[in-house]
Amino acid sequence: MANTHYRMKILFIRQAITSALLCVGLLAIAPIPTAMANQITENKGQLNDLLKSIADKEKSVQEQKAKRSALLEQLKLQEKNISAASRGLHETQTQLKQLGSEITSLNSNINRLQKKKTEQEKLLSEQLDAAFRLGKHQGLTLLLKGEEGQREERILAYYSYLNQAREKNIIELEETTLELNQQKQLEQKKLVEQKTTLTRQQQEKNKLDTAKVDRQKTLTVLESTLKEDQKNLAVLKQNEARLRDKIVRAEREAKARAEREAKEAARIRAEVAQKERQAKQKGATYKPSESERSLMSRTGGLGRPAGQAFWPVRGSTLHNYGDVISSELRWKGMVIAANEGTQVKAIADGRVLLADWLQGYGLVVVVEHGKGDMSLYGYNQSALVNVGQEVRAGQPIALVGSSGGQERPSLYFEIRRQGKTVNPRPWLGK
Repeated sequence: MANTHYRMKILFIRQAITSALLCVGLLAIAPIPTAMANQITENKGQLNDLLKSIADKEKSVQEQKAKRSALLEQLKLQEKNISAASRGLHETQTQLKQLGSEITSLNSNINRLQKKKTEQEKLLSEQLDAAFRLGKHQGLTLLLKGEEGQREERILAYYSYLNQAREKNIIELEETTLELNQQKQLEQKKLVEQKTTLTRQQQEKNKLDTAKVDRQKTLTVLESTLKEDQKNLAVLKQNEARLRDKIVRAEREAKARAEREAKEAARIRAEVAQKERQAKQKGATYKPSESERSLMSRTGGLGRPAGQAFWPVRGSTLHNYGDVISSELRWKGMVIAANEGTQVKAIADGRVLLADWLQGYGLVVVVEHGKGDMSLYGYNQSALVNVGQEVRAGQPIALVGSSGGQERPSLYFEIRRQGKTVNPRPWLGK
């Protein structure tokens, strides 16, 4: 707006200069007194100074535009660095959680095996003591003494059972000891892996902190410009046009796959309907397989808005669909406040169409749901999914952030049908 105002001022000055030059030309028809000639020469000098000043100002405006453009590119790079570091940190935290669970399980197994080994050693000790008391050659001695046959058989049987039990217990003890050693080795391996992951986590956190500091420096320089952008209708319209074009390009690239899936889904729906009818005739029910259900769900669109979808994130609503931004522009989605790093969840089954940084929207994830329906999630700190990836309703797909130059962490959320934005609120549950 400031540039537009300045250009109007320049135009006014140029018109004044043109009028002055016209007057000078008219005066040139008649003889000009010396004093007037001196005045005209002085005026011409002033006009030349004004023209030079205008040229300098225009050059300054162009330089400011170039600087602003460079700063926006810098902001884009920094927010992408934040995204990469944030995603890496999230992945290492998930891995650490898994390792912690595995180590806890291993500790439990080790304690169980240690207890089992102690019991087996105690039993073996008792068996060896019993064998020692019975005597190494007890059975042969009894035979030579010619004692009663039944007693002899009982003693020999007991001696045989004792040996078998001892042999079995020795084997079990060896197996327990081997398993215990293996579990201890695995635990040591997991502990080393955990230590390495902790180091990587700290590195990712350092990267994230550094990227955030760099971003803040850029935002400080851009702050007044970015605030002006929020009031600048032309800039907002340009941002919207960029987003729309990006989505169109992404749809064009995914067109072949989308058409193939749509045809396959139509075939599956027909088969499932037939199987359901056949099952009903037999007094039974048919349940589609997970792959069938997934394909039909992610290509079947969002359906009629009836509060059936997941909230992408929980928090206070800062802006609703249709709220006024400027006299000629309104919000085309919702802005929901949430803490930085909060998981953003897909509202329904679908496939990731776009995951990229766009001016005014920051890091954006777009999920297509079939039949021309898609959901859009902006201002993210990081994306947790990649283009082409299938996602389930409620699956984390991003982390809340303030990318795109936002002043506070929040989520920008849209629903589009056939390329046009619609009020997303009716789809969301209570």
